[in-house]
Amino acid sequence: MPIRKTALFCPMLMACDVLEPRWTMVILTEMWCGSTRFNDIRRGVPGISPTLLSKRLKQLEARGLVERVEDRASGAVEYLRTDAARELEPILDALGKWAYRHTDAEDQLCWLEPKFFMWNVRRAIETDALPQRRIVLKFSYPAQACEPRDFWVVARPGTPTDVCFIDPGFDVDLFIFAELRSLVAVYFGRARLGDELRAGRIQLIGSPVLERSIGEWFVLSSYAKLHDEPLGSDGLPPACD
Repeated sequence: MPIRKTALFCPMLMACDVLEPRWTMVILTEMWCGSTRFNDIRRGVPGISPTLLSKRLKQLEARGLVERVEDRASGAVEYLRTDAARELEPILDALGKWAYRHTDAEDQLCWLEPKFFMWNVRRAIETDALPQRRIVLKFSYPAQACEPRDFWVVARPGTPTDVCFIDPGFDVDLFIFAELRSLVAVYFGRARLGDELRAGRIQLIGSPVLERSIGEWFVLSSYAKLHDEPLGSDGLPPACD
């Protein structure tokens, strides 16, 4: 016997109908973090194909959560969140905090995607805490089985920070050699930077100024503050006894 549509009226079911399709909440979160161009959104959503991303954006537009805006002069297209999408921000944030507290982080760290992580790292660089000139940071993950293993982060005063998958040809100010798992764990507050440095799982080579001030310019994820072991007042983890 078919179920009457009126019997399905339930706000929770309606919310699931909008948000359950795979990648939907991740797309909205990436847009919440500032991405508005198709390729930028895709870089922040690991594993999604261009075809599926296009489909999801069209669905979000039809649901009134995304507005597609085209510059007729240049042909450039941007995807902007509507008021309804912005209203979801505290809900998505609460879901992320719940997952941080109640899911198996060790299991998730086994499925790391360096390109996706580095796309987020560019947001972790506090340019105001860096010397006011072009700064180039090279992140290398030698133990990674697949390429790319090297990434360049270019920070300039007053401009968005760039992450490059190909050597941009600039002199490097600081080399950061790391086990990807360790750096991700530090970024999300699951490990302490001081411990990882002392164990050699993260190594810093280059500018002494940048080495000493890493706790000021490398900003951890907002979720890191939920961990039981907060950083010290200087922005670095307290030294071990």
